[in-house]
Amino acid sequence: MTLIRFTFLLLAVTLFQIGIVLAIPNLVPVNDTIKAIVFFATITAAIYPIARFGRNHSDPSMFINTAYISIGLRFIMSLCYVVYYKYTHTGYSKAFIISFFISYVFYTIFEITSLTAKLRPNSKEKKSSNESTNI
Repeated sequence: MTLIRFTFLLLAVTLFQIGIVLAIPNLVPVNDTIKAIVFFATITAAIYPIARFGRNHSDPSMFINTAYISIGLRFIMSLCYVVYYKYTHTGYSKAFIISFFISYVFYTIFEITSLTAKLRPNSKEKKSSNESTNI
């Protein structure tokens, strides 16, 4: 996936999530949830080039390492955001926590599927290494 296509899809996913939040203002705290969605979009845009570097590297294990690094960075930055939110708000809503977690999972899945899109066509051609050759 090219960087331009990834950016376009990231923008579409972000606007889709913001649209859902604006459609259900009685269920979630709108301002806090939109800030969290923009946070995840920014983190995804910043981390994707790191993981993409590993995907384009000649060593296959480099992809695995950079994918783990990107997931780990997202997790650490999310923890920092939650700590920041806890200290800046006197009370926090369970609806915000649920929407934050859904956004976290959604953007993580989005990044992983966009990174592994190049690998899918090759998976059908290769024979599984777990198959026995003995008869």
